[in-house]
Amino acid sequence: MRLSVPDFNLIVVHEPGIENYERVRNYVKQLLGSKVIYAYSYQSVVLYKCLDDPHLCAETIRGGSREAGVPIIKAIPVDYVVRADIASVREAVRKLVGRIPQGETFRVTLQGHLEEIRGDYSIELSTDTAVREIASEVDRPVNLENPEWVVYVRVIKIGLARVATVSVLKPHELARVPGG
Repeated sequence: MRLSVPDFNLIVVHEPGIENYERVRNYVKQLLGSKVIYAYSYQSVVLYKCLDDPHLCAETIRGGSREAGVPIIKAIPVDYVVRADIASVREAVRKLVGRIPQGETFRVTLQGHLEEIRGDYSIELSTDTAVREIASEVDRPVNLENPEWVVYVRVIKIGLARVATVSVLKPHELARVPGG
């Protein structure tokens, strides 16, 4: 059975509540217009397909929502959406690692739990194990306190499907929107 997952590359996290959800949806549509398509939403999270560079779309949302007083907490660009298993995430990170210049520092931030597929079954990995495996794909110095880059992995459940978003970001791209 193949599970259907909407195409998305932008995560917008907002304050809880249906009123906030509606304000955020209207605001993002007003701000980005035809550059963005609604994909899915759950528990204070709205997923979009940005038809432009998702990093630029997220920056536009972060910048505008500060001034507009919209209840947006974060706007996070997504580089890859893959199965929520460690092999798929590692493969995505291998494709993205070139964005981090040689000698610059990074850390891995993982939200949720990844699985390791072993034959016909899968096991849930501990966060420490998953983070170590992801970090092993990045041949750059680690800095947990003040990294220049963040390898961000977030596990999202969409219906019965579990996927992992994988992004290489500057720390400010993960920061809470002031006032949000």
